[in-house]
Amino acid sequence: MVNLVRRFVSATFEERLSLVADATNRAMLQRHLGEEALAEYLALADQFDSRHLDGSRPPNLIFLPGVMGSSLASMGLGGTWWLDIASRHHIADLRLTPDGKVDADPRARVEPVSVMGMYEGFFAGVYTTGNLQHLAFAYDWRKPLRLSAESLRSTVLSAAEASGGPVHIVAHSMGGLLARTTLMLYPELWPHVGKVVFIGSPHYGSPAIAGYLKNHLWGFELLALLGRYLDRSALRSLRGVLSLLPAPADVYPGVAEGTAHPCANFDLYDVDAWRLGLGGTERAHLQSALDDAAQLHRELHSWHMSLDPDLRERMATVVGVGYKTLFRLAYHQGFGHQWRHMDRVTARQPGVADREGDGRVPVASAVLPGLGDVRYVRGEHGRLPTIPSVYSDVFRFLSGTAMRLPRSATEALDDRHLSEADASTTPALAGFGAEPTGEDPGYLGLAEPDGPELDDLDAALAEGRLPAFTRIRLL
Repeated sequence: MVNLVRRFVSATFEERLSLVADATNRAMLQRHLGEEALAEYLALADQFDSRHLDGSRPPNLIFLPGVMGSSLASMGLGGTWWLDIASRHHIADLRLTPDGKVDADPRARVEPVSVMGMYEGFFAGVYTTGNLQHLAFAYDWRKPLRLSAESLRSTVLSAAEASGGPVHIVAHSMGGLLARTTLMLYPELWPHVGKVVFIGSPHYGSPAIAGYLKNHLWGFELLALLGRYLDRSALRSLRGVLSLLPAPADVYPGVAEGTAHPCANFDLYDVDAWRLGLGGTERAHLQSALDDAAQLHRELHSWHMSLDPDLRERMATVVGVGYKTLFRLAYHQGFGHQWRHMDRVTARQPGVADREGDGRVPVASAVLPGLGDVRYVRGEHGRLPTIPSVYSDVFRFLSGTAMRLPRSATEALDDRHLSEADASTTPALAGFGAEPTGEDPGYLGLAEPDGPELDDLDAALAEGRLPAFTRIRLL
């Protein structure tokens, strides 16, 4: 069982379909994936004869996953630590050194091994085009994006050489910031890059990350369960994750001088303003991480605004709308500093960019100025890449054909644009199960890590009855 799961987790899209197509693997994979997710894999295997999937053609599209979209494995201590239920007790060992560059435990040697199965619906869509071949780029989302940028640079150059021409980049969520960081650091890549499409990327950060930092992973019950294994100090060491905090007020869109930040009523980049009760060393480490995150936001903003308009025309973005999102954190004046003493604004205000979103990213954060195209869809953050109307529009943009998704959030939420086509082709793989309803994503119903309801979930996890745990992600 363990060896098969590790093979499966580390495999490519084509290899996973081959493993699923082998009936002798079904029972073990069902324990790992759950019935719904396995059924989606079987449907994909029926759609594409795995023996005829050619994963050896030179790639002309590089796909960048979001945070926690890459599987991480220990080369020194063994096992796939993100995220295999059997290795859950090693999750805290993902902790990094204070500078966020290497594993705190030098024996761990954690490395990215593959892109997780949540994107299989998108990869299947690539095959339907007939003229695109993807390469899924796994990276260590724990670490500063600058470190992953060098590896992405090499991947782009190798793919362009193998394909004999420029390669496109399609990025989901955090992958969008990685793409921009790489192009900022290595401008010589532009002749080797065709077009760039962002899907639900938090270019100016996400208040959800602020919520996690303020109160660890409490709120949504599976995230709260994860909080039993990934402690707060380990979370604070993940500088890649912290780089997704909402951008400073001098960068975040629409913040006029002297006005309040739309995402918080405190300074997100002042460690003391977080009121986390940290000691001297921990306080200094977190302040350093906050300083780095602020610097990256400022550098990316300055770079984008100075970018040649012709290069910005080669970029497009798809923005998700229609879902309650953690839009703002605000301390109650005169009260304490605990999570329960904060207002957590999640109510949508259609037409207001700071109060409309995809469940994780507000519209204001997802839109960059001057892009070649900006389109909107009613869709939940994690599932955006696997919505047929989304990936079909992505392929249209890459081919030079006009995109069809609505040009405004209001239009995207009009009844004329709501249909089954706006649902994910692989909802169980891309999310936690049933199609989301647009209700509160979990920030108001506080699930305490030590609560009795989590004891039941923990028992189910230990007994292998909670396969959805493997698909947890922060963003």
